[in-house]
Parts: sequence; structure tokens; C-alpha cells
Amino acid sequence: PQDETMQIWWRLSADLLIDEALRALHEHAATVVELHRPVCLASGRCCQFKNHDHLLAVTGLEAAWTWRNTQRVISTAAAANAQQQGACAYLDGKLCSIHGERPTGCRTYFCDRGDGTWQSTLSESLHRSIRVLHDEREIPYLCAEWTWLVKAFSAADERGVFLKGSLL
Repeated sequence: PQDETMQIWWRLSADLLIDEALRALHEHAATVVELHRPVCLASGRCCQFKNHDHLLAVTGLEAAWTWRNTQRVISTAAAANAQQQGACAYLDGKLCSIHGERPTGCRTYFCDRGDGTWQSTLSESLHRSIRVLHDEREIPYLCAEWTWLVKAFSAADERGVFLKGSLL
């Protein structure tokens, strides 16, 4: 993504209404997950995308929100290495190091597939809600693969894009 677009996402990721909207979607996801009670063995398999033939789609705004709210900075080299390995750069051993700030797609995917239908339905519903947020607020929209966006945000952060974006 262009630096200007990333600056917009970065600036808006701090907007109180957007923060509240994303947190409300996360709460909704947690409620639905609780109803279905998928088994989580904390194996880290869900974060090893390549090994499990799984792609995690995330919007630029979500990536900015996650990047802003996490305390764990990922270097471009580490992000590139994780992308090459087909795993999330935030996977620490078998656990997510940003569990509270993870994107909606992470909140709806479990290795315990069961019938799996509810996970797809929930994921699509949440994504539609995020798309509506983009449309209503006229936010540039991009949905991309998570490891690619983490690498893009790492590189932009290292270039000082978000420092410049905070002045807009």
C-alpha cells in the first residue's frame, strides 16, 4: 500500500469511534465462539498458515489498529522471515503474543474445525461489518494476507511513515 494510505489507516486506527466499532466486533466474535465452544489446544497450528493451508485475510485498517495497540514491534527482517515460513510473526512458541489485539480473522479460525460452517459465517459477517465501516467513513479499503500486511507495516514503521502520519 502507498504510504499515504497507510498514514490514513494509522491515524484512523486511533479514532475513538473506529476503536469502539472494532472492539464491539471482537466482543461479538467472542460471544459466538463461546456459544460454539471450539477446542483450542494452544498448539499454535492456527498461526502456521502455510502448514495448514490457511490464509488470514485482514484489512489495512485492522492491521493498523493491531499495530497501534500491540506493544510488540516486529522488525521488517522478522516479518519477512515469518512470511517466508508461512507463519504469523506474532507467534511466540505455541502462543499468540498479541492475543488481545489480534485481528478478527484470528478470532474466528480454530484448528478444531467441527462442522466449520459457523466459523466461515462469522468471519464473513465480521468482514462485511468492517467493509461497511470503511464505506461509511470513506476509508481506503484493502483486504490482504496478514503476513504481507505485517511486513508492510514493519517497513513503513521503520521508514517513519506513522510519525509523519500523526501530523496529518
